[in-house]
Amino acid sequence: MKLGIISDLRNPQHPRFHRPWVQHYHEFLDLMVQLEDLGFEEVVFPEHHFEPDGYLPNPIPMMTAVAIKTKKMLVGADLFRLPDWHPVRLAEDVAMVDILSNGRVLFKAGAGGPCPPISAGLGWNPRRQLSRSAETLHIIKQCWTEEVFDWEGQHYHLKGVRAMPKPVQQPHPSIFMPAQTPKAMDRNAREGYGATQGAGRWTFEREHLGWWKHWHQEWEAALARYGRTAHECPVSAFFPLFCTHDPERAWATYKDGVLHVTHAYAGLAERPLLPETPKELPHWDKVFLTPDQMVQLLRGILEGAAPDHFLLWDTKPGMTYEDSYAFHKLFAEEVWPKIKDLT
Repeated sequence: MKLGIISDLRNPQHPRFHRPWVQHYHEFLDLMVQLEDLGFEEVVFPEHHFEPDGYLPNPIPMMTAVAIKTKKMLVGADLFRLPDWHPVRLAEDVAMVDILSNGRVLFKAGAGGPCPPISAGLGWNPRRQLSRSAETLHIIKQCWTEEVFDWEGQHYHLKGVRAMPKPVQQPHPSIFMPAQTPKAMDRNAREGYGATQGAGRWTFEREHLGWWKHWHQEWEAALARYGRTAHECPVSAFFPLFCTHDPERAWATYKDGVLHVTHAYAGLAERPLLPETPKELPHWDKVFLTPDQMVQLLRGILEGAAPDHFLLWDTKPGMTYEDSYAFHKLFAEEVWPKIKDLT
């Protein structure tokens, strides 16, 4: 497994949570340099738009900044919301970052969840979200692999497209897409894409933690149907975990930030802001764990079904970067050596 970070760089306006934006971004970049020294090998960024807390609207600048600041860290999105992009512009931007990083880009992309404010604000029809996403990805791949091409599709009509320069990685950076359903697993296995999965954005969001091994068995079956190997189609998964010697104190300090994330996702999907209290969140008691507790938990979840890329969230709203570094340093020193070789 490769160890990495996922960050949405939320920065809510409430005085309890907020940092000046310049400080927020620059201290994050300093944290990535520190985490690389601890053995973290990648960082990826989600993408949203129009969120009051400043959820990262564009992964490309942060991917570029991390690539320049670090020596070997892989960089990517998790994930690019394909309907929100013009495919040629996204293909060109990703190729440029791949060149600047000398081939360190991971391309994780998908349709994104149903977020009415995003489709309304960017002016595309949410009923055509999946077809728009599929067409965008086809065009991006042609940008990376063909010298000049025309495209006549449902959403785009393009003439004389010459996307230059091409990515360093040939034929293109590794592609990951979500694979939560049997249909999506089949698509990924057929096309040779990796799978990007989430074990939780605020806590472990599913009641039964055995879902991961069940999903992994279905994924392996899909690969076998299309003659694919795990090396060809790797799995990436992110986990909402922080390692500390004092979980009770950490939860008391940061529980409101965890609940903020829950409510922010509910608001974007135009759902009620539930639950009302942090302790109503599923598995709230597993966000902050001691090293021994975390080793036991992760062995139970991952043994026999380990992802190729294991990602931790960088912070929660209100969490200092100093605390984030301390949590992840403890994980790297006392947890990772005991689970990194799981298969």
